[in-house]
Amino acid sequence: MVLQLLSLSVNILCLIQKVPQIYRIYKTKNVESVSLSSVLLEETAYTLVLTYNLWRNYPLSTFFEYIFLFIQDLLLLWALSKYSTKETKEKGKLNDRSTPLYGILAFSVYLFLGIVGLVPSAWMRICTMLVIPISASSKIVQLRTILSNKSAGQVSRPGWMIACYNNFARIITNLVETRDMSMVLNLFISLILNISIVIACTVYKYGPVRKPKDKKKKKTT
Repeated sequence: MVLQLLSLSVNILCLIQKVPQIYRIYKTKNVESVSLSSVLLEETAYTLVLTYNLWRNYPLSTFFEYIFLFIQDLLLLWALSKYSTKETKEKGKLNDRSTPLYGILAFSVYLFLGIVGLVPSAWMRICTMLVIPISASSKIVQLRTILSNKSAGQVSRPGWMIACYNNFARIITNLVETRDMSMVLNLFISLILNISIVIACTVYKYGPVRKPKDKKKKKTT
């Protein structure tokens, strides 16, 4: 009963996990501090996990949220494509408006190939080892962007807080139902990094942290 409630809560929260982020971008028409590289890596991990779980025929309750996360990241990539600027001060930064669109196409095609069984089994097994570094890298890139800019920008803290809860809940359900330690390890690492991003968003919510200046005494004549 407890596991069912945890799975249900995760599924419900995943319906809106990325919504605050997407809404902020569409509202402000600004993608400040939202790392395109991070989103692409994150969607890569979601695609691999979703395809892997479908291939393994795991209970839908153990990975159902990845369906919503996959779709929401596609919408986020679309938003990044629409509101990204072509000029950037950071060299080597992915900001071409076409890049997110290529990503949307690639992820959709890969998932389709996985569903129809055209992805080799050997590759599926390798994917379980790739998900952990890819997922971790996506969060590290986003964390680095926030720390580098010293601003949370349009990064949604509520969305990352939901991600923390979902990771924690999924660790429990996977330990009991699938006992797939590779998935559990991936979720645990994600939990730690998600918490770090929440902390960074909290610290830099209003931009760079300003050190209090000593009040200079006025000279009287």
